Amino acid sequence: MKTAGLSPEKSLEIITEVIAQARVKVEENSFIYVLWGVLIAVASIGQFALLQGEYYDISWYPYFLMPIGGVISGIYYKKAPQKNQISKIIGVAWILLSLNIMILGFAFGLVLKAHLIPIILLLLSVGISISGVSIKSKLLIFSGILINISALACFSVSWMYQPLVMGLVAIVAILIPGIVLMLQHKKRQNV
Repeated sequence: MKTAGLSPEKSLEIITEVIAQARVKVEENSFIYVLWGVLIAVASIGQFALLQGEYYDISWYPYFLMPIGGVISGIYYKKAPQKNQISKIIGVAWILLSLNIMILGFAFGLVLKAHLIPIILLLLSVGISISGVSIKSKLLIFSGILINISALACFSVSWMYQPLVMGLVAIVAILIPGIVLMLQHKKRQNV
């Protein structure tokens, strides 16, 4: 049996439709960006406050919010499975990045010391950028670039202030874009 090839126009139409579906999925799942923006900001600013209070031995305790966020994310995505290939790619990228971030933070934090937060920010920038490029979101692409620049700048910031930088970056480049995506999704639903 002979199958007819797709015309370039039809191929482009299919690709555009898949990207649009993925964009809607990311907007629908914007809760995750809001969740992680809040968790990272609270944990980072919490660590900064503990460091300023000279509670060095327990300054990393706020990061115990991260595994809790991982469980919440897992439950959330279990109930809302990804529908197309782009959404699956974004999901797998975030799973791998998140696991690596947690392993670096909890297992190699003492080895990486002052380089831990810049490296975590670099990994976050990769995830946000992959999401943005995949769905053609200028907001997420800009956020990824902003996180990347912040990560590189963080290498020259004192380790005492790096958690504050990460907290502020989480608010500006993860939480706020998450809220914007959530509002865009609600606006599309009401149209």
